[in-house]
Amino acid sequence: MQSQPQFKNYIKKHREQRGLNQDELATQLGLTRTYLSKMENQKFTPSAGLMIRVCQFFGTELGEMFYIDA
Repeated sequence: MQSQPQFKNYIKKHREQRGLNQDELATQLGLTRTYLSKMENQKFTPSAGLMIRVCQFFGTELGEMFYIDA
């Protein structure tokens, strides 16, 4: 039996490279810190719109920030 592919991201890596804490990034993206934490820790897959906002904030392409771990 195969497991489901997991949708993953590099948000934490990019956030730390920018020297931001979760509160600061959450504020910039219009999220709560708890919501951002769950997103960083792969607890759920963000909407397409939120993925785009994250990529725009960091100036990255979608494939540089989000990926599927098969």
